[in-house]
Amino acid sequence: MSGKADDADVPLLSQKNTILERYNRALDASPLLTKSLTSAVISGAGAALGSKLTTKRISWVSVFAFAMHGGLVNGPVGHYWFKWLDENVKSPGKAMVLDQLLIQPPLCALMFVLLDCFSAAIKEMPKSILRTRTSVGGVIVNSWKFWPFAVLLTVKYLKQKYHTLSLNLASLLWTCYLSKSR
Repeated sequence: MSGKADDADVPLLSQKNTILERYNRALDASPLLTKSLTSAVISGAGAALGSKLTTKRISWVSVFAFAMHGGLVNGPVGHYWFKWLDENVKSPGKAMVLDQLLIQPPLCALMFVLLDCFSAAIKEMPKSILRTRTSVGGVIVNSWKFWPFAVLLTVKYLKQKYHTLSLNLASLLWTCYLSKSR
């Protein structure tokens, strides 16, 4: 025995543990989550690289905004859109044309709106955390006065198919309370 580890004993060299193999297993186990997280990381990395190359400083607000957009929009939309294309459009050329004409224009417009919304939300985070610290306790106590009854009455007296509608209607009242208490 030479004392050297066999490639199969070294996790990064083992066929079952390469980054690609782990990624493929994650795709098989949780495709939507894997694609969303991948999109978030890559979008955030792109924003970091872009800001570093243009201003020599990383804009962390931009990084987080792009990451949120990638994870919450691009990953899920891409997952379902390309699945649909794969199942319904056999020509790669037609799939590309449909993608570029039907999906890319509204996604691009939505991206600009969401990036501005996410950036504004991130900049307001300290104020939001302070408001949460001062308000959340009272809101939770009041939610325990309202939601248990709404859920209990819904589950006890309505068919399951009406549960969401019933709780959405209860939410109308709850949202009025929340908007008043903000």
